[in-house]
Amino acid sequence: MEYNRYLCTNMTSLNKKTISYRGKEYSAAFIPNVFTSDNQMILIGSHSLNIALYNDDKGYVDEEAREIDEQVYAFIDDNFFSLGLEKFIEKAKALLD
Repeated sequence: MEYNRYLCTNMTSLNKKTISYRGKEYSAAFIPNVFTSDNQMILIGSHSLNIALYNDDKGYVDEEAREIDEQVYAFIDDNFFSLGLEKFIEKAKALLD
């Protein structure tokens, strides 16, 4: 647990990214892997990206969707991407633990 606090305090802001898929931009962010202590960053994607990539009835929309999905650790609510780093991590942990 101490390791995770160390990582969080050394990052000062959320490392926001966008993922382009089919001409649209979707929110994503790299955060410290707070679920293990392997010193890795994980990519968190927005819920709207997940919906664009995957159809519950038919599966992945296309091969590019599958490739993108395999790079994303988890998907969380789009509104969380406006939060600061600590709150974002707190929300991610609460949803994924």
